Amino acid sequence: MPRNEVRRTKAPATKTKTVPAGGGSAARSAGLRRGLEILSLFSELRPELGVSEVARELGVHKSRVHRAIKTLEDMCYLRRDPRTRRYCLGYKAFEIGALAGRHSNTMSWARAQLRELAARFNASVSLRLVDDTDLLIVDTVETDDDPELHVPTGARIPLNYGAGGQVRAAFLSDDQIRELVALHGLPRYTLKSITTEAEFLKAVRATRERGYAISEGETVPGSFSVAAPIVDPAGALTAVLVGSRRKLGFTRPQIAVFAQAAVDMADLISAHVPAQPAAVPRTPASRGTRGARAASAASAALAPASGH
Repeated sequence: MPRNEVRRTKAPATKTKTVPAGGGSAARSAGLRRGLEILSLFSELRPELGVSEVARELGVHKSRVHRAIKTLEDMCYLRRDPRTRRYCLGYKAFEIGALAGRHSNTMSWARAQLRELAARFNASVSLRLVDDTDLLIVDTVETDDDPELHVPTGARIPLNYGAGGQVRAAFLSDDQIRELVALHGLPRYTLKSITTEAEFLKAVRATRERGYAISEGETVPGSFSVAAPIVDPAGALTAVLVGSRRKLGFTRPQIAVFAQAAVDMADLISAHVPAQPAAVPRTPASRGTRGARAASAASAALAPASGH
């Protein structure tokens, strides 16, 4: 890895979704809410937490947090590391999470297509379902055992996390994007990450124009990714297909073929997606248009800049 590159974190930070308290309704359980809030603090970047950290995050006295944590430990939703004396998610949380993961992937029938694309290009291919303004990885197929290219199933992907996030953002209005950037910022993963609102909006507009996104080293140094939307018959965004691999030894003609293959596969999957009740605005580029332009656009995006 070049020395001037910034090594990315293991995975994008998970944003905890806050649910309103519900106007003081007697039908709500404050104790249950606190327990779920504690579980929601754990993430890929924070796999272990101490009682003091949890109390500080929730703004609750340590004694109350301790009681809630001990209850979660008794129920096997948390377990304590005897060496660090900190808490991590327990085996019951894993069991329920794995069950939820199996049933949350409403497009498990597309796994054969993911395997085909991954094997053809020795790439990591993932399926990311739309969840509000984020993407949730529900399936991943890997043929190259590269830990830096691995993003785990269940990870929540923010807007500026590479090509996949740009495709998600392309289905939002510019005003919505500005609000999200103001709220969450644009984290840096490498020196090539997009970290300003102006740059990000420019990339999103280019994605809208061609109908898919390309990322070169924005999340993993030396990588190339292509992302294409999976839409229902009404043009509503359902999921995003992302293919990633190392660029080293991968020629521009091969990259162009890879980009077009990913777009074609997303179109093939889209053809079998049922209509959704609530539509997300259609991306300006049609399926046929983006498929026809994938190869040339990928080559142009990766061509050396003139004068530098």
